[in-house]
Amino acid sequence: MRYDHLNIYKSALELATYLETIVRGFEKYYKYTIGADLRTHAKMILFGVHRANTHKGEAVMALLERCEELKMLLQLAKELGAFASFKQFEHSSALAVNVCRQAQGWSRSLAGASQ
Repeated sequence: MRYDHLNIYKSALELATYLETIVRGFEKYYKYTIGADLRTHAKMILFGVHRANTHKGEAVMALLERCEELKMLLQLAKELGAFASFKQFEHSSALAVNVCRQAQGWSRSLAGASQ
């Protein structure tokens, strides 16, 4: 594995693991609707780290888009009342923001390297 040493991979793994855990506690309706979307996006971000580490460029941009989509899904889940507590939403958002910031930094460093 050429990506498991990356901080962004560790953060994305923590995010995916946390979302898997809390979605289990969602009410049945939310578990199979927005919860499934949250879990899928978190896994796609995790897989995107591998792709971005291998292919760079467009893969990093796709990772950034997926991060933004996840943040929107988290906000929607909060508005719908899917989270058992505000603290779950807050922690999920903090983890997602952390991954997004690292992806943005990665994007900036690639842009600087190509100039």
